[in-house]
Amino acid sequence: MVKSHPSTPGGLPKLTPVRPMVMLTGFLGAGKTTFLRSLLQNLALDDYGADVILNDRENARIDRETLRDHAKSIEALTGSCVCCEGLDQLNQLLLNASRTKHDVLLIELNGTADPIPLQETFILFEKHMQLRPRWQLCVVDARFFGKRKAFAELEELQLETASYYYISHVEEVSEDRLESVLKRVTRVNPHASRTTVGEFSQHVGRAIYGNQGVEMSILREERDGTRLPFAQKKAPHHRHHVAHEFTGCNIVFPDAVEEVRVFEWLRSLPDEIIRVKVLLKLKSDRQSRFLYERVSGEVSPAPIPVREIPRVPCSGIFIGPTLDPDEILHFTQAKFAPTAHFPD
Repeated sequence: MVKSHPSTPGGLPKLTPVRPMVMLTGFLGAGKTTFLRSLLQNLALDDYGADVILNDRENARIDRETLRDHAKSIEALTGSCVCCEGLDQLNQLLLNASRTKHDVLLIELNGTADPIPLQETFILFEKHMQLRPRWQLCVVDARFFGKRKAFAELEELQLETASYYYISHVEEVSEDRLESVLKRVTRVNPHASRTTVGEFSQHVGRAIYGNQGVEMSILREERDGTRLPFAQKKAPHHRHHVAHEFTGCNIVFPDAVEEVRVFEWLRSLPDEIIRVKVLLKLKSDRQSRFLYERVSGEVSPAPIPVREIPRVPCSGIFIGPTLDPDEILHFTQAKFAPTAHFPD
């Protein structure tokens, strides 16, 4: 005798498709969003649709606009530590996304997140989130991996639980440096497999194809929309405290700026700013906007064009261990953009 389910006609539990999930980790500026953008483009060529969850310490909406044309849905989660106070919100976004009919769920964590609490959450709530297989891919910056000094532990923590890793900025380092990075990566996580965007896209595509037609029942609490008893926050890993040593600020740029001054301003910002990502409108091209980035003092030579989205203002995020937001704003106003200000 089949036990009747109170909220499902016919007494059978509702079924939901099974699909893969990929969680991207990696330190600030390693190239996670660039990898994600390429992965989405490759999946779209095979007509696979993705739901994306973006996490950023200050303003995830900037990256959301650069990816909007490549994903079926994008949710932005801004939080100082998604592995702590933002965990419940992330879990709810995961559950929301798991109910769609799209092919894969992709999550990009912020560059200071500890992935271990999230891995534990996925294991505890397997029956609520039909996301299989679940992979973690760590993006490793060939230029700086192992050179972060006080933050090298956090960088390694983001790699330890990964099943795959991708090495970015390979073309910018010597063969000896690359070999050194590969040895260190293997020491930290000997079980992870190195991959490329193309290889990983095919890997995800095979998983999607293998899941076609596979459905599993979901629990009553999820169907009824009641709040699930999310994982209780455990005592953090002994290296987790490093993730909390970063601060950030967000500055709005209401007016178009001189293109020739952008690189000069970015290079002259204080050294303690490890990561800068800024969306600007240029006086020479008022129909478009451009995303500029700086990582550990190095400025990306080619900005990314971003289509105009009126509801997302031109703004910048600045992340580092000892930032003074007022100092950054006053420096920016004096050297680059007099009308720049903090968000209202």
